[in-house]
Amino acid sequence: MSDGANDPVADAVAYLLRLLAKRDYTRHELATRLARRGVDEAAAGAALARLAELDLLDDARVGAAHVRGRAHRKGRLALARDLAKRGLDEGIRERLLGDLDDAQQREAAAGVLRKERWRFAGADARKNRAKAASFLTRRGFPSDVVRDLVEDAFPVDEAAAWEEEGDGDDPGARRGGVEG
Repeated sequence: MSDGANDPVADAVAYLLRLLAKRDYTRHELATRLARRGVDEAAAGAALARLAELDLLDDARVGAAHVRGRAHRKGRLALARDLAKRGLDEGIRERLLGDLDDAQQREAAAGVLRKERWRFAGADARKNRAKAASFLTRRGFPSDVVRDLVEDAFPVDEAAAWEEEGDGDDPGARRGGVEG
């Protein structure tokens, strides 16, 4: 191994190879790691170019693995945020997330809800629905999928819900206001 004073590009390549031996990184992530390490832009660019020549940099492959490993527990929106954070451009993100249609998202959200159902086992059905919807939304599932799934998983008796809010005769009672 060379010392940093003699060949900064070789040192940068060696550092990047050590990182890549542990897990896959995007070009953006590797460039960020080099910048944090204080490697100058010219050496960083040359090191990244060398890895590209060796076919060790492939953002689409890294992104596909990321989506494949998380699509069963995260929604399209969360995965898009993850991929953007990892530095993948919009075209790659759209291509990778294109297979995640509403049917797949519904199946994934249902699996997450089944696994985490214990979180929503309280006595108040309306609170359980709200908590489940909030949970799935934070996981990045589309709102229409969340709504449909929560309605199916937590049916609420509309008459009972109406009675809980008020007696049903005085619309002002539900709002806490006074008519007049």
